[in-house]
Amino acid sequence: MLIFPEIDEKQTLSNVKSFFKNDFKKIERLSGYDGVISSPSFDGLPHSTNNQSPDNFFIKHASYAELFKAVVNAINKCTEHHRIILKGYYLDGLKGFQIQQRLVISKSAYYERKNKAELEFADRLLVTTAKLGDENIIDLHAYKK
Repeated sequence: MLIFPEIDEKQTLSNVKSFFKNDFKKIERLSGYDGVISSPSFDGLPHSTNNQSPDNFFIKHASYAELFKAVVNAINKCTEHHRIILKGYYLDGLKGFQIQQRLVISKSAYYERKNKAELEFADRLLVTTAKLGDENIIDLHAYKK
């Protein structure tokens, strides 16, 4: 009897790569602090109306900021070599060969460790985002049927 459902590693790796390529970049953009809080302007001129109240905007922004922190925390909780790979590749924009040189490992060892790092990240992200509440849980795992 398995306690945990069996993971489809190939699809999970694809999900992690897609998350960093698409979702994480958007979370990062939407969690920025520029222009989040501003004083109302009363210049007497008509302006277009925004249906989104400042309160709702700030709540959504805070949620994205929490998600951004959760992703970074999930990376930071990974084992040392995995953390170096994930931070270097996804946060610092380093190329694979640069990380490979930093770790002093072969190309094949780098790609093997990168896959393991991404699988560990999927585990850590699930746990880290679960602490934020049900609506923020990010599960990048693909499960075998």
